[in-house]
Amino acid sequence: MKAARLFAPGDLRLVEAEVPVPGPGEALVAIMAYAPYGTDVSTYLNKGGRYVSAYPVGIGADFSGIVRGLGPGVEGIAEGDRVSALALDHCGTCAHCTSGRQNLCLDPAFKTLVRQTCCEELVLVRARKLAVLPDAVAFEDAAMLAGPVDALNAFGKMGLGAGDRVAIVGVGAMGHGAIALARALGIEAVAIGGSGRRAQIAHDLGAAQVFPIAAHGEDVRERVLAAFPGGFAAIMETTASAWGVTQAFALAAPGGRIALTGGGALPVGNWDIVDRELAIFGVRAGSGQAEVLDLIAQGKLSLQPSISRRFTLEEAPEAFALLAGAGARDIGRVIISIGAR
Repeated sequence: MKAARLFAPGDLRLVEAEVPVPGPGEALVAIMAYAPYGTDVSTYLNKGGRYVSAYPVGIGADFSGIVRGLGPGVEGIAEGDRVSALALDHCGTCAHCTSGRQNLCLDPAFKTLVRQTCCEELVLVRARKLAVLPDAVAFEDAAMLAGPVDALNAFGKMGLGAGDRVAIVGVGAMGHGAIALARALGIEAVAIGGSGRRAQIAHDLGAAQVFPIAAHGEDVRERVLAAFPGGFAAIMETTASAWGVTQAFALAAPGGRIALTGGGALPVGNWDIVDRELAIFGVRAGSGQAEVLDLIAQGKLSLQPSISRRFTLEEAPEAFALLAGAGARDIGRVIISIGAR
């Protein structure tokens, strides 16, 4: 089978690889669509040397496909099923997994993140990570679930519902997914960030107001607070960057709720958190895959406006070069189409 493999930072090549055989609890999935996002680009570049320790290595996390084989002991999934996969593996039996919090699995064996690879024709996946797609959900939409699934988790933690307002910091793949989900749930989204066409895509996805930046790292706090003098009661930070986290804390209203998806040290001290009575929520992916798929099937959630380019598997090196280059500021989601429909 054909598979994309990284041989060094920025060196992605197409190679021939053996077809894997599913073991106990595993499914063999033929990849139909793969949608790279920020973490994949960081892996491609091996930013900070923290993403890849040895080459060659596969790449890719957010995908959809068709089940082509099953290992022993698999239940609830059949060959021929159209599926998508959660990013995080889990045991399926601990107290968190059985209560629907698979993203916080208590089994120590699943504490260390093992990234899925999917920029290839066939891949092995733990069957318990898979969700069967409703008939009305296309492969492309099902390959872009990471953003809305994270956002569903974040919005739930912050107690948001129809009629509420949330500031979304960052308008990359995760931010775009959060904006689209907010619209689907009747939540007003204010988008902050984007130095190129990504800001327009945020508007197309349903952001009520967008505050673009002229260049990477621009401080927009004064401009945003001029429009929203009291700050925001709820903020979701999607960039996991120092810039994004700084903006989020600066824009939070007293008593505000901030959902973080990653990043380094906080730009505030304990007393600032106490004096402003801020509530901080960590968002480790999510387990709302089925709920997001249902919103797509109902026509309430569409990620199609975020798609800017489509590539074949053979063009994957070109796709990643684009996403890692200066032109990425004008690119929304990229779809790498792999299998025949």
